[in-house]
Amino acid sequence: MSVDTGAEAMQIPRPLAPVTKPKGLGIFRTGHVSLFSPDPAASAEYAVSHLGFLHAGNDDEGRHYLAGHGPDAYSLVYSPGVSGLETISYIVPDDAAFEEAASTLARAEVDVVRDEGTSRFRPGPTLSFRTPAGHPIELRVGHAPEVPVAASTRRPEAAPAPIASDHVVLRTVDMEGEIEYVKTKLGLMESSQIQLPDSSALMAFFRGSKLYHCMALARADVNGLHHVQFTVKDGAAVLETFESMTRSGVEVLWGPVRHGPGHNMAVYFRDHVGHIMEFSSEEMTILDDENYSPTHWSVTDPRSADEWGTFPPESFT
Repeated sequence: MSVDTGAEAMQIPRPLAPVTKPKGLGIFRTGHVSLFSPDPAASAEYAVSHLGFLHAGNDDEGRHYLAGHGPDAYSLVYSPGVSGLETISYIVPDDAAFEEAASTLARAEVDVVRDEGTSRFRPGPTLSFRTPAGHPIELRVGHAPEVPVAASTRRPEAAPAPIASDHVVLRTVDMEGEIEYVKTKLGLMESSQIQLPDSSALMAFFRGSKLYHCMALARADVNGLHHVQFTVKDGAAVLETFESMTRSGVEVLWGPVRHGPGHNMAVYFRDHVGHIMEFSSEEMTILDDENYSPTHWSVTDPRSADEWGTFPPESFT
């Protein structure tokens, strides 16, 4: 009896398509988030004593730099001001990608400020600009690992212990216009949407590389910051964070929860200024961009908010 040893009989799997080169500006991941505070020193002290950050220093302009427990020099910055978002700093993987992003922005006639970065906290060049909704973006060269930062970082012994900045959620009036800009100009890939009954987007989630999102847009009446997120090591760390914050008097808003989009486990709270922050873990990774299709969740599906059945308070929206 003959045996067919051909590829069809053996069912040899077809190799996956190679990962495509990032489009647009080549954004890889979030580097840090800078927030305004009327008292940056007090906000930094609170972030150290209550939220688990490490003080990385301050500069002559009054900015205070907070490090997580990962490889980045800092993940959170408080700058002199009332409140709100000063900038989201995104990382591109190398100097060539940075210069290509600069050329892309110039061709698109985007109003960009280039800073060559000669200070201790700015050792390399940055590109700063705003999206059509006014959301402030910064690009710089930074650590671009093959796996998400939290996965390659040793589990901290204490809690809370943020490891790295992974995403920011932005309130947006013109959702359709901003979604188009994020996809075509920033070059971020869409991971999912939470949709209203008319199929328009209530929220849209975008990634630069493997991690589910480095940016999300939320439909709102005003443009601005909704919340900033920092990753902790694992699900146990989220529970430990909740317990620690409850004991220390941090204003916990919602959680622990398990989101549908991204499947991350999260707890939400307010910082010293009142900004909403999220510590979360176990965020979904997308390994095959070529064969991935963005998921659409209905706003009427309670799992889109929390697979465990809770809903955010009014103060969260």
